[in-house]
Amino acid sequence: MLYALCDNTMKNFFLSLKTTVWTLLALIGFFFIGSYMMPVHRDVFGPMSDLLLFQWIERFAAANPWQAWWFFASFAALVLLTINTIVCSIQAVIGRWTRRDFLLRIAPQVIHIGFLFILLAHLLGAGWGYRLSGFMPQGTLAQGLPEGRALHLVEVRIVTDEKGFPTDWSASVVLYENGVKVTSGVLGPNRPLFYNGMGVYLKNIDFSRGPAAILMVNRDPGAILALVGGLLFMLGSAMLLVLKWKKT
Repeated sequence: MLYALCDNTMKNFFLSLKTTVWTLLALIGFFFIGSYMMPVHRDVFGPMSDLLLFQWIERFAAANPWQAWWFFASFAALVLLTINTIVCSIQAVIGRWTRRDFLLRIAPQVIHIGFLFILLAHLLGAGWGYRLSGFMPQGTLAQGLPEGRALHLVEVRIVTDEKGFPTDWSASVVLYENGVKVTSGVLGPNRPLFYNGMGVYLKNIDFSRGPAAILMVNRDPGAILALVGGLLFMLGSAMLLVLKWKKT
């Protein structure tokens, strides 16, 4: 009897729209607190943009729980929201369907699937991707990259105007895999080089100690899932908007 009561209470909790609303409000509150604490504790949150999620948690967040408590609370709220989304979707799918309300009932599920794909994409990127960055003088070869790869910075170029101010810059690179050249290209602002799921980005250049560049090598296995999730989320939202508008 007690087990059945607890089971029914848990089911109603995860099926309730109030759970969704209160969880979203809690997330907004945690993010608001985080927006205040991140600039204050730069030593903890500064490396977040250069490290993968799990790397940052292991090196900084776990060692500074009083500064990162809002992050762990946000993570827990996201887990709760994920369970709430899955349970609600399952309940909607196993219910009775009719031809008249098929599109109206399927549209929210498309939104839910898109949302779950986006969360899964970030989880894959945080757990099984990598992000490496460093200072490379012109002509050097960065060996020891993941998957047996090496990166050669061939040349750094800068374009200036008549007054000597820089207007554009670029860097020529060659990528090797197991000692064999696999691709090459010219990096620039918002112009990375991609190869088999790995991206090479030009973050900055430096001529103070000779031609050099700050490069980042990044691999995100969840990128495709994030794209699919975003498209599904937009598609479901557009469907729901049109159907609701026609119904009114």
